[in-house]
Amino acid sequence: MKSLANAKISSIMQVSNNIEHSPKRAIRELSDQLVSQIAAGEVIERPASVLKELVENAIDADATRIEVRLESGGIKRLTVTDNGRGIAKEELPLALKRHATSKIRDLNELEHVLSLGFRGEALASIASVSAMTLTSRTAEQSCAYSIHEGEVEVAAGGQGTKVDVEDLFFKTPARRKFLKSEATEAAHCKVALERIAIAHPTIEFRLVNNGKPVLVLPVEESRSRVNRVMPDEFAHAQREVYAETASARVYGWVGLPTAGRARTDAQYCYVNGRFVRDKLLAHAVKNAYADVLHNQLQPMYCLFVDIDPVKVDVNVHPTKSELRFRDSQWVHQFVMHAVQNALAPALAGIGDEPHQSRSEDPAVTHNEDTRSYGAATQGASRTFELKSQAAPAYEPSQLNRYLDFYQTKSQSSHGKTVPDEVEAIRSGASFETAVEHEKLSYPLGRALGQVGGVFIVAENDHGMVLVDMHAAHERIVYEKLKKQMDAQKVAIQQLLIPLVFRADAEEMATFEDNQSLLLSLGIELEAASPTHLRLRAVPAVLAGDIEKTGEALIAELLADIKKFGGSTLLEEKRNEILATMACHGAVRAHRYLSLEEMNALLRQMEQTERIDQCNHGRPTWIQLTMTDLDKFFMRGK
Repeated sequence: MKSLANAKISSIMQVSNNIEHSPKRAIRELSDQLVSQIAAGEVIERPASVLKELVENAIDADATRIEVRLESGGIKRLTVTDNGRGIAKEELPLALKRHATSKIRDLNELEHVLSLGFRGEALASIASVSAMTLTSRTAEQSCAYSIHEGEVEVAAGGQGTKVDVEDLFFKTPARRKFLKSEATEAAHCKVALERIAIAHPTIEFRLVNNGKPVLVLPVEESRSRVNRVMPDEFAHAQREVYAETASARVYGWVGLPTAGRARTDAQYCYVNGRFVRDKLLAHAVKNAYADVLHNQLQPMYCLFVDIDPVKVDVNVHPTKSELRFRDSQWVHQFVMHAVQNALAPALAGIGDEPHQSRSEDPAVTHNEDTRSYGAATQGASRTFELKSQAAPAYEPSQLNRYLDFYQTKSQSSHGKTVPDEVEAIRSGASFETAVEHEKLSYPLGRALGQVGGVFIVAENDHGMVLVDMHAAHERIVYEKLKKQMDAQKVAIQQLLIPLVFRADAEEMATFEDNQSLLLSLGIELEAASPTHLRLRAVPAVLAGDIEKTGEALIAELLADIKKFGGSTLLEEKRNEILATMACHGAVRAHRYLSLEEMNALLRQMEQTERIDQCNHGRPTWIQLTMTDLDKFFMRGK
């Protein structure tokens, strides 16, 4: 075995030596055919790439109906037919030439690109690797004309364009070997069409594979189109996103954290109507779901970002799926806060179908929701009076004492209420006692009792509510601690012995360009030498372990700033500490509360942001409707 391996290595080395010592070649121009095929490799990877380019051309031509027909998953044949403006007879030969387009004329138009295509590469690239026939007719022409292999002929067809692509990559057999099975390629085509269709609900789309309809999307509203393409559970577990400034707007829908998935297949992001895979936007959404999404689950979302074309460069990659923002940090923060605000409102999903999102006016704020809720309950003769008793402000030096205070183990016995435990709950969460008669109109209703000292059972207008007592209280305490810390100026702690560690050239450059940003985060950093950084001060809440973690923390922080123009790393580290405090400070399992204390907890839940999940992303409560209960007991059957 060893000798065989040595022989293989020797063979490889011989080939390498032959390449290295090959005779020097003169520089010369590549043929037009070779240039076209090289360029096609950047644009056309598989049948789905062909579909994307042709459908985008149809949309740019103002088509309202687009049909895609596949044979053998698009490998044998792919045809796109639209009812757009069409191409004039005299322009057909020019349409197949590289870098010939009607969409831009000069550099100024390139900086204000609003069309999906603009390079003039798609048709030429497709024609260079396949047998392509282009048939088109304008409104002014009496008949259609087709072009194949440079020959223009009269053809049958209505207004619009039909592009027929046969035997993809037959001119480059090596490329064809990399294609997958027919079923796989057909699936990729479906995904590509869905991505485009989501952004254009006013256009009818149809996909047929081997004579069988695979996807039929009629003209419809944007939300209906999104729900039709997204997984079924998304329609019943979503919140609306809307934020707008003078130069940008973000809108769309995000899935509730409880509807997370193991894969990222239900994440759609669009910039100026173009589907993109942008790491900055994905990172912004990921940060928005911090401490509400369980473990490694992925959120579902469909977001549209409209921004001044001058502030975004789409001319980064031939597929136009990557882009670059002029002010990446601002865009990152804008999108992140928009999604955070959509997820934050307390019990915003209560409607006719409890715990589901309603179609609301984007202009309605959380404060407006709260006022509406208050108005709905004013008719009650007696209501809960939630006096916002200020919780004590916790200085960094008090954090350990706080933890020690709440780590006292429960001494309760089963079925008994322990006065000191109840007092701990009251002091930690600022609860108010309830009145004798509660109304069912409260979102979480009125408490009926406990199960195992773990769950609270309540009744509301919709049926039965189950609350995880510890998880809910954990979120309440966590949100209070975050608000207290946010209201205070960042406390900075000087290090007795500054930390000095090596930094590479990129880290040194990032530090030099972002010193003011680092100071605003509570990080006092300076150059100790051309290759070393000196850490002098950090936020006090993170000072405990800084000797062990300081170097890794700064490296990760600088990497974030370089990649995204900013960083939420320090906030995440702080929140990890606060989450631990909240977990230890929350009411423990097997503590038995009075009905008054249970109702006080429910009322506090209704006013707490992100209450649907605990700090670890677990659900805090569920709603069982009367319909659900009837099904359990087969009532009416």
